[in-house]
Amino acid sequence: MARITRSANRLATRQCTPRPPHVLVVALCLASSYLPSASSQSAADSCSNALSLGSLVPFNTTGLACFQAWPSQDFILRFGKAAGNNVWSFVLSAPDNGGYIAIGFSPTGRMVGSSAVAGWAAGAGAGSSAARQYYLGGTSSSSCPPDQGKLALVAAAPPTVVSKGSRLYLAFQLAGQPLTDVVYAVGPTGSLPGSNGLLPQHQDMASGTISLSGGGTGDGDDDGGEGGEGKSKRGDNGDEGDEGKGARSTSPASSSTSGTGAFLSAKRRHGVLAVVSWGVLVPSGVAFARFLKRFDPFWFYAHAVAQGIGFVVGVLAVVAGFRLGDDDEVAAHKAIGVVVVVCACLQVMAVLARPAKETKARRYWNLYHHNVGRVAVALGVANVFYGLSLANERQEWSYVYGVFIGIFAVVYLVLEEWRRRH
Repeated sequence: MARITRSANRLATRQCTPRPPHVLVVALCLASSYLPSASSQSAADSCSNALSLGSLVPFNTTGLACFQAWPSQDFILRFGKAAGNNVWSFVLSAPDNGGYIAIGFSPTGRMVGSSAVAGWAAGAGAGSSAARQYYLGGTSSSSCPPDQGKLALVAAAPPTVVSKGSRLYLAFQLAGQPLTDVVYAVGPTGSLPGSNGLLPQHQDMASGTISLSGGGTGDGDDDGGEGGEGKSKRGDNGDEGDEGKGARSTSPASSSTSGTGAFLSAKRRHGVLAVVSWGVLVPSGVAFARFLKRFDPFWFYAHAVAQGIGFVVGVLAVVAGFRLGDDDEVAAHKAIGVVVVVCACLQVMAVLARPAKETKARRYWNLYHHNVGRVAVALGVANVFYGLSLANERQEWSYVYGVFIGIFAVVYLVLEEWRRRH
């Protein structure tokens, strides 16, 4: 009996003694309890979430229509008309990348000629955020002066920027019906306006439209009315934006975005075309004709193909440049581009009127053809450098092209000396 009792006691002891909890399980349980709060802090804004800025914005933001204005940059626009008066409220939400965000209203659908509101947060604390109106008179910083523009901002509710979580909220009100063609811009990461208020060149931009259909915003406990719809066309991938309802909005706002492109903006497309044509192909075609004469007729076909492709791509570059808009600062750049195209056209016409090698006129034709070509190449290369400086691109682009031209010039001189001796 004693043995049986001891065994039963041991069995009871083994059954009743709790196992020590696994440390990993406990840690996971504790971590999971914090996941909702952490994710809510870092979650991106969306039209399915209510806008909760409270007294941080100097006007009521309930009942605003909401749509995804620019999916690739996660821009969300909420807007609507205040009940009882012709005042429109706007709240633009975007990730805070250390730069500015902006929305402009355009009479033509293009950036130049628009009036915009831009905002940024320089850091934590009061007075660290700023929002100002700008007139976008051109594509350079100096042509977009602050505190100018044609927007009728409501003085009682000045433009405000709220930095909350990892996003910026740019809020403002307009008196009167706003324009329906809008442009969006995001500034370069970590680059903010200086003491003069001038905006750095935008990192990317997009354009679109909004539809000012009916209704007003709700106040207090009342339900909000319709705030309108928004659309924007996107050029980078053509993706459609999500549909969504704004906070207390009765009308969903659909969107599709179109911007200057995540791959290449219109300005960069112009630059790439110009560099490839006037900066690379045309000078290479000249070198083929100069140093490959011993490989006849290969030199002629190589020269003709390089110059022909360079001419076509160069004309496309000039057309793309003129489509960027009018700006006094790029007038000289455009004028040089026109001169280069004229020289190229003269070269094409000269090929069509080329005299036979045995004729006396061939000597004068050669002088004309060679010298006009040299002028076109020199102006084209110089205009590429000038364009890079006007575009405010990173200096690495100018350095890379400068290294290419330097190597090209050294090789050209070495071959020229070899040609002279042999």
